Amino acid sequence: MPEGELWSTLVTAIDPDHIKAMPAVLLSTIELLETELANARAALEELQPHAAPMFSRRDELALGAMTAYRQNLIGRAPDFFYGTSRLTSKELGLVPMVHEVLPDDEEPYEAVQRDTAKLQPISTVLHKPATLNDVLSNNLILDHIAPYLSTPALFAVASTSRNFRSLILGTPYVFRHLDLTQCRGAYIITELFENLENQATRNVQPSDATTADEFYAAPLRNIFAHLERLSLLQDVRTLVLDGVSVPAELIADIILSDRFNINILSIRGCRQLNERKLMQVLNYAVRPTRPKGTPRLKGLYYFTPIVESPGIVRSKYRDWWNSRCSSQGSSEGSVLGESPLSREEPTKSSCKEDPWFYPSGKIFKGSIDDGWAETVQKCEGIIAFDAVLCRGHRHNFEFHALSQTNAHSNQESRLLAPAIATVALGPRGCDGCHTAPEGPDIWGQSNEERFPLLAPPPLHSSAVTAARRPALNSHEQAVLIARCTECLTDRWCHRCNKWFCASCLPHPERVRSNLTPHQTAVRGPRGDDSNMGRPGVSKDCWECGPTCAPCKAKYQRTCSSCQGDYCIEHNEGCSPTLCAWCNTSTRHRVRELY
Repeated sequence: MPEGELWSTLVTAIDPDHIKAMPAVLLSTIELLETELANARAALEELQPHAAPMFSRRDELALGAMTAYRQNLIGRAPDFFYGTSRLTSKELGLVPMVHEVLPDDEEPYEAVQRDTAKLQPISTVLHKPATLNDVLSNNLILDHIAPYLSTPALFAVASTSRNFRSLILGTPYVFRHLDLTQCRGAYIITELFENLENQATRNVQPSDATTADEFYAAPLRNIFAHLERLSLLQDVRTLVLDGVSVPAELIADIILSDRFNINILSIRGCRQLNERKLMQVLNYAVRPTRPKGTPRLKGLYYFTPIVESPGIVRSKYRDWWNSRCSSQGSSEGSVLGESPLSREEPTKSSCKEDPWFYPSGKIFKGSIDDGWAETVQKCEGIIAFDAVLCRGHRHNFEFHALSQTNAHSNQESRLLAPAIATVALGPRGCDGCHTAPEGPDIWGQSNEERFPLLAPPPLHSSAVTAARRPALNSHEQAVLIARCTECLTDRWCHRCNKWFCASCLPHPERVRSNLTPHQTAVRGPRGDDSNMGRPGVSKDCWECGPTCAPCKAKYQRTCSSCQGDYCIEHNEGCSPTLCAWCNTSTRHRVRELY
């Protein structure tokens, strides 16, 4: 009988809700257990007729569990009935039957001696507690623990003993995930700069063959040479060099040379890295005449900013003034102290999804060079990036040709060059039709090449699919809708990240700012609420940027004193009813009265 069915029968033997129906189940279970045990004993006797029974610690635990199970059944024996009569423990077979031996029933002396000869002492094998060496000797455990340890920590463990050294340095792929961001040897030491300055003051050139790229790449080249001597460099599949000085020539060696077998490379925030040279290296690596099987690099992290530990962000004056005015606020008082992140949309801290898959707004805060879009387009299907191209309809040639045949001569029909998608709009789509004209990208249904690499790189895999896979619950779908800023001009609210497609907003109004430098916000004519329900955005606050009508109603107020409009978030020192100027002037007038 399979072991799973045996233990399932044991688990379901006791049913507190149906006590009267349990005896038949228990009797069949006990008979089944005795049959299986008898068969096991017979098989062991056939294999080793005269061997002493050996029991390990696990067997003792199993015997203890069976004893506890028997005692539990004995305790419940008074509740077992057969018809109208209560069954005893002996009748259930839970207590062994004791037979009285009479003098005339004594067995012959030879039989007793024969049975005594069969009985042999039972020896118990006690295992020692597992050591760290025993735990790490399991390749599965070591493979899961190693990526969490830094490179210096792994070498520190290897230096403790010969066993650990052979275990760390001899097990394949322990250094499969190599993160050099915490390795001090990967950074330029300040003493080197001082030596170079001293040599320059003495008019002594360090070397005619030394260049700036060689100087900045020297620490990493020394590390790679050390790993190559230990035969560890060939096992590295994921290399993380975020924030380290990495010249473009070193990137070319990593991508183009046969020394490295890197599948995923992370060079986010690297210093001394020439973007133009990096693009040239990538374009050369994916050239049509490249050798078969090259490049070995399948994924590159470059655009995503490095996430640092969030510091305490507070505005001193605003916090102080809000604490002073907290007594004045009613239901709107809580809005004054509201952080820009505390909006209706989910944030990264409250959402398990990656920022690409919820309306997080701008993903890349800095500007991206124009040549990157063409480079990413050439590498499509060969090297994946932590960015994707915008799939807006204005980047589609077929849509552009269709719009030209329909005689659309407005600016919206102008074909755009390839561009990197920098704004994540979330899974809900357009605020009007709740979809996207080009169709959303759904993980598991759309082409994987349309999804970016998600930062940080995975620890236990070097496959591009694992780097792209979003971490979602089983009942959720990862929907990606991202656009470039050119496609979202006059269509995107910078506060709540709502947007409107070309079908819902065919001719958006150009966002114009009529604010003077001393104004915080401006609103249309008094009593004109006709635009409150219309799709579109307008710029009524210097710092908010283009916003939709619901955001204006939520964050803009009219001063009860001067009748001017102000933004309650960016007008520091304001109250729910007064702007900052009138609120401060009122405080001064109240002081003069006393």
